[in-house]
Amino acid sequence: MDKFERMMIVVLASTEQQSLKDTVDILLKKCNSNDISEIVILMLSDSCPSAETAREIEKDKSLPVRVRLHIQKTPGLYPAVYEATTIAENCSHFLIIGSDLEMDPNSVPEMIELSKKNPDAVICASKFKKGSRRENYGVIHYLCNRAVNLGVEILLKVRGTELLSTFQIYPYDLLREMNFTDLYRTYYQYAFRPAERKGKYIEIPTDYIRRSEGASNYNPKRYIDLGMTFLKTALSERKRLKGEKK
Repeated sequence: MDKFERMMIVVLASTEQQSLKDTVDILLKKCNSNDISEIVILMLSDSCPSAETAREIEKDKSLPVRVRLHIQKTPGLYPAVYEATTIAENCSHFLIIGSDLEMDPNSVPEMIELSKKNPDAVICASKFKKGSRRENYGVIHYLCNRAVNLGVEILLKVRGTELLSTFQIYPYDLLREMNFTDLYRTYYQYAFRPAERKGKYIEIPTDYIRRSEGASNYNPKRYIDLGMTFLKTALSERKRLKGEKK
């Protein structure tokens, strides 16, 4: 991709209501509408708590950018990330963001400007990059995340502080080039596989504020389970890379 044209934003939602509305409001107010092809609210079903809020936003014809609701055809969070890439239209770049406001949507305009200057790069907003701020981020939460991230860095010999996140802008050609087909892989396909492309991965600091709407689903046991999954898939990815070099 040699030029940034317009970006599609996919907002993941399930139980969020006010924070979903706030996320979309911030994106619409802070981003230049000429930079956004559309915003898609992606959710598990049309009966989940976020659905009514999403329908209200979708019906608002005064918005400067088209906002539409898309119900997943595949179950679960990881398949949602895969499915999001299959519904992109009229865009050169692609962004995934949650609707819980934990990762700051105010960072998106800066990410877009960097993407315009580096259209072939993956642009990641990291809550661990120097200059970021974390609010109500527990010690166990922090240590688990940093440990798993370090493991991925060592196994794949890549550098990054937020290799487990999909709060990134991707060139859409890159996603097509990677030809992701397995719906049930983990985030590694979107989060740290692009970082393997040396010189094509750029991080900026962002603020993290623990969600105020709904309970966070992260706890020590979940981090251990998720961490083991990340590390196993990193080992699998390293094996794939070695096979390609032979």
